[in-house]
Amino acid sequence: MMDDPILFWSSCLLWLIVVGLVFGVVNSDAYLESKTGLKCDSLLQERLQQLSIADWKTLRQKSGLTTRQVMQVRRGKIEQLPLHQLQMLAVALNWSIEDLTYKLGILSSPEETSSVNPEVTPESLEIEQLHQQCQQLQQELQQLKTQERHSTFSQLQTLLTNYPTLRRIVEVKPDLPAKNLLPMLTPLENLLNNWGYQSIGSAWQQVSYSPQLHQPDTVDIQPGELVYIRLVGYQDGERILCPAKVSRTLPGGKKDGVAESGNE
Repeated sequence: MMDDPILFWSSCLLWLIVVGLVFGVVNSDAYLESKTGLKCDSLLQERLQQLSIADWKTLRQKSGLTTRQVMQVRRGKIEQLPLHQLQMLAVALNWSIEDLTYKLGILSSPEETSSVNPEVTPESLEIEQLHQQCQQLQQELQQLKTQERHSTFSQLQTLLTNYPTLRRIVEVKPDLPAKNLLPMLTPLENLLNNWGYQSIGSAWQQVSYSPQLHQPDTVDIQPGELVYIRLVGYQDGERILCPAKVSRTLPGGKKDGVAESGNE
């Protein structure tokens, strides 16, 4: 028996520690093998077979993970593992880090991983969000402008449809007092030009009837039939704002309103 009590108890403590470590390792390996049916077991076991890795104990040794960490991997919860341990596990399983994180459910696909820009910063994300918001506001503003134009046109529609006919009458009979009104109506033309609206035909013009562009005064007018525009229509690009009103005859039942009016 040892004469020095301190040396004796130190030796006993060291022996207990060694026994505890050995028992803990054996116990932990037994614990690993006793657990089955965890979330990622099927995937991992298939991979272990492909690589001829005998069991979970061998995987633990090759990857350098602890028993708890191996269990965490088998449960599919590897978000808490440090990056260097993920890399060690990927090497042990002969996967890339992208494949590992994809197969164990961290990323939705390897393509998403490869598309991630490592230089993305919170500042750049904020700038991108502001840029998207700016584009959205510009689109909304354009929509409001279009709605405002259409609303204004609806308010002026009666005046706008009668104005070209009034102007034509004044040109045929310049002695009419209505001629003095034309300069007052010029801003209407400017307004239409600013909006980009186009007139459908001109007053008293003879055209082929089109159901898309014209509104007949009788229901028996057929497409392609020659008609006269009594009141012009307007369109905004492909959108017909109001069709031109047409008739088989000009006002008074005359076929050539300009010539006959000029002879009166």
